[in-house]
Amino acid sequence: MPAIASNVAVPLAGLVDTAALGHFATATDIGAVGLGAAVISTRFWIFSFLRAGTTSLVGRALGSGDKSGAVRHVQRAGALAAAMSLAWLILMWAVVPAILHLLAPEGPARDAALTYTLIRGLSLPALLVTLIVAGYFIGAKNTRVPLVVASVQAVANIVLDLILVGGAGMGAAGAAWGTFGSEWIGAALAVVLLWRRLEPAQRVTLRDWRDATLRRGWGALARFNGALMGRTALLTSVVTFVASIGSHFGPEVLAANAIMLQLMNVASYALDGYANAAEALVAHAAGAGDLPGVHAAVIASAIPMAAIGVVLSLGYWLGRDVILGALTDLPEVREAAIDYWPWIALLPLVSWGAYWLDGVFLGAGQSGLMFVAMVASVVGVFLPLLLVGAAAWGLSNGLVWTAFLVLNIVRQVSLGVAYPRLARRISV
Repeated sequence: MPAIASNVAVPLAGLVDTAALGHFATATDIGAVGLGAAVISTRFWIFSFLRAGTTSLVGRALGSGDKSGAVRHVQRAGALAAAMSLAWLILMWAVVPAILHLLAPEGPARDAALTYTLIRGLSLPALLVTLIVAGYFIGAKNTRVPLVVASVQAVANIVLDLILVGGAGMGAAGAAWGTFGSEWIGAALAVVLLWRRLEPAQRVTLRDWRDATLRRGWGALARFNGALMGRTALLTSVVTFVASIGSHFGPEVLAANAIMLQLMNVASYALDGYANAAEALVAHAAGAGDLPGVHAAVIASAIPMAAIGVVLSLGYWLGRDVILGALTDLPEVREAAIDYWPWIALLPLVSWGAYWLDGVFLGAGQSGLMFVAMVASVVGVFLPLLLVGAAAWGLSNGLVWTAFLVLNIVRQVSLGVAYPRLARRISV
């Protein structure tokens, strides 16, 4: 439960952004934040391999009894995060406008989205630090610390949103500055808690950046994280497309997509929370070379994951009016969201298996198989379905969401087919 709660705290803050704008701003602001959040989340999600990679590497190191090696993985991830942050902070001023130019037509929504995205981009270093720390603790089977960090960050975001959006009337820019502030607060807290929880010998290791062992292991890190980054880039590109397509059907559909994507984030973070626990269990068993332990972790995590998917889908289906009433009082946005509600209600039910198997494959260190499954799902199914559907009936928001649902189904089937290969690699 702590893993699920800590994960859900992240998208709940995004829902607060949407709710604040839904009651204190316009449909343009809601759509702009949805579009900007999709762009910035895509860029940030591509870097989220740091959390998953750190969890897998730390879990396997601790499973083999190497506590010092676990800290070395944190150091390597930190060095990589510093380099990526510097590159992003230099390039984002050209990259973000170019992406928004491709995704949305010129107008107030795109201008507001640009402002929102550039402000949010300044907090990438904080996000990466928080991801690395969370990865370490989840790999150490400690999900309570990430829960504390995520909860403090979410509360800070809520308070700042109410001040900047509700009080100061800053609209999309206020929501961006609120998230920026909360992410830096979360990063500072994460670093403090990591230092306090490390053993004395591990603190000595963390302070030592000249040890020869730190210069080794980069090849394995590059292979694991490279495949994971490619897989995440494909998935987040699809999500960005789903979010941005609404801009071609009017501000109401764009705003409705923003709401639906926030609800998708809640579901995916909740499912991912339990997948994190499965990842840690599998990583420890794989690190010890315990194939029966891996199978036991996979089986034990399957039923709860399926139950979470069912509960989320039922909650969305039965709670539609309550959810929409909490998020916006703009009637045109509510009507647009209701038109596409069946897709978001079905999403947790048809996608829980993908998140479950993601955790299993990450824990076993098999990011290459994950990348192959994602390529097969996107290139082999999602894109052809869109192209054929658009040629037959015309491109529509409903077609895009249907293709996205099918993508999630195929993704879990592809990973399931690859599981025997994962087992053979652990047993070797």
